[in-house]
Amino acid sequence: MKKFVFGSVAAAAVVALTACSGGAGASSSESAGGPNGLLKSGELSVCMTPQYKPMEFYKDGNTGTQPIGFDADAAVALADSWGVKARFSDVAFDGLMPALQAGRCDVVWSGLYVNEARQQVADAVPYLKTGSVIIAPKDSNIKSAEDLAGKTVAVLAGGAYESNLKELSTALKSKGLLDLIQQSYPQNTQTSAAVTNGKADALIDTDVSVGEIVEKTGGNLQPVPGIFEADAVFGVYVKKGSPLTAEVRDGLKKLATEGKLAEIAKNYALDASRLTDSAK
Repeated sequence: MKKFVFGSVAAAAVVALTACSGGAGASSSESAGGPNGLLKSGELSVCMTPQYKPMEFYKDGNTGTQPIGFDADAAVALADSWGVKARFSDVAFDGLMPALQAGRCDVVWSGLYVNEARQQVADAVPYLKTGSVIIAPKDSNIKSAEDLAGKTVAVLAGGAYESNLKELSTALKSKGLLDLIQQSYPQNTQTSAAVTNGKADALIDTDVSVGEIVEKTGGNLQPVPGIFEADAVFGVYVKKGSPLTAEVRDGLKKLATEGKLAEIAKNYALDASRLTDSAK
């Protein structure tokens, strides 16, 4: 059972979205062409699906440019720290892990959750905790879990969010409160539209999507923090058993220690406190 915070009235601020990346000092473990395990000397090749703002996306939708976002900028920062160049391959989501197995890239860095199935075929380096969040109109009276009693919540159909709402519903009923009403949609964009059109009182999405939703609705929708815990972790995937796994882990720790990962997170309205212990 997830932990739900009842009675929370915390507020969240969303900062401007701007991209940046920076280089760090060279690792003592790297050679002139970069660390051991790279497919090509002098290059960190990254497979990603740049359709998940703010983790990875194309600025202004221009697919002919280098992707930006937390993952993309962090990959560039890691490559810089090794003294190599980052090269990105745009790969369909369901082809990411097969591409890694086929040797098309050194890493898959694309907002993928760390789970058992993926770790059976690849090494995972966790870097950022994430979880669900309730998003409601800025003038809404929804400030806590209890306030969702009797309310309609829009949700993406067939995903983990539906399970989250069912657990929250059970928690509400155990307190003698009204059940919430779950309203499922086939696309994420339809959930925010349902709230802005008055068909739903709130929506549930991942916390990394907050910045984009707030931006697209002109600030009319805002996150309600403190209802869900961060119960998932994003990870960089490396070919199983590769010497590059340790290099990626050490490199991320170094970037975190220098404050570069926190800087990138803040640029994309992500909570830097959710950087995992393995990236600190």
